[in-house]
Amino acid sequence: MKKLFLLVVSTLLAATSFAQNTVVASLSHGTDVTYFYGADALKQALPVAESGDIISLSGGTFNGTDITKAITLRGAGIDSAEPTYIIGNFNIWIPTEDANRFTMEGIRCTGTMFTKGTFANPYFVKCQFIALQNATESDAVTNQMFVNCKITDHVNVGGNNTVTFLNSYVTAIGKYQNGLITVVNCIVNQRGLRGLTQSIWNNCVIFCTGYSEDYLPADAQVTNCITPKYNGGNHAYDIYRALTSHPGTAEFDYEGTFKTFKGNYSDSETFEMTDEGKAKYLGTDGTEIGLYGGVKPYSSKPSYPLITTMTVGKETDAEGQLSVTIGINE
Repeated sequence: MKKLFLLVVSTLLAATSFAQNTVVASLSHGTDVTYFYGADALKQALPVAESGDIISLSGGTFNGTDITKAITLRGAGIDSAEPTYIIGNFNIWIPTEDANRFTMEGIRCTGTMFTKGTFANPYFVKCQFIALQNATESDAVTNQMFVNCKITDHVNVGGNNTVTFLNSYVTAIGKYQNGLITVVNCIVNQRGLRGLTQSIWNNCVIFCTGYSEDYLPADAQVTNCITPKYNGGNHAYDIYRALTSHPGTAEFDYEGTFKTFKGNYSDSETFEMTDEGKAKYLGTDGTEIGLYGGVKPYSSKPSYPLITTMTVGKETDAEGQLSVTIGINE
C-alpha cells in the first residue's frame, strides 16, 4: 500500500539529502538522522554509528566493510526494482560485551560474509548471500538465525557455532565437528551430508548432488522431509539409510510437486509447490513442506516501509523551508 506524507524540511536538509543522484546511507540515532553518499557511504556511516542505531541503505551498490557494532542494517529489498548490494568480503564481528542484537535485512551480498569472534543472536532476514562462513575455527557465534534468506554457493559453520535456517534456500552446508545446525522449512541443495552430525531437519526439501554413499549421519534428527527420486542425474538415493527413525520422509517427483522448480537455483525461481504438492507433503504443523509453510512463510518484501517517490517544492516559504511529499510503500 502506498501512502503520501507531507513533510516540511529546511533548505539545507533538502539540498544535502534529496538533491543527490547517488546511493545513500542514512544513520538514525534516536531522532537524529545523518546522511552519507556514494559507494563508501556504509564505510563512512559505521564509525559514527553507536550500538543500537539503524543504518538504512538505498538501492544500489555499496562497498563492503567490517561491521563491529550491533546495529540494524536495512536495505531496499533483494527483489526490489533496485536492490541493495554490498560487494566484496566482510566480517560481522560484534564485541562480546555489546548487549544489543545485530540485525540485517533486505540486502544482497556478492562476496563471502564471515562471522567472527564471540557473540550471540545475530539475525539475518530477507537477505541473499553467496557464501557464509566463520573466519577461524575458534570463533564462537551462537544462535545465528537466517530467516527468508537465500544462500547460493555454500555455508561453513565453525565448531563452536550454532546456526538455524528458517524458510530459506540454502546451498552446501558444511561444518566443523561440534557446530550445531537446525534447518526448518527450507529447500537445501546439499553437496555433502555425512559430516553433518547432530543436525536437525524439519519440513525440508533436501536434494543431494553427492555420491551414492553420501547420507545423513546416524545422530541426525529428520522429520517430514522429502527428497527427489533418483533419476540418473540428481543423486538422491536413500539419504536416510543410517537413521533409526525418520518419520514423515518421502521421495517425490518434481513434476506435480513444484510449479517450475527442477532442482536448480535461479534468481527468478519462486520454489512454489503445486496445489497437489501442498496437499500431499505436509510438515509437522500441518502446513506445506518447504519455504512457504511453517511460522515464517517465505517473502522477500522488507518488514519496514520503503520510500518510493519524493517530490520537493520549488520554492521555500517565508521561514526558508521546503515542503517535501514522500510516497512510502508499506
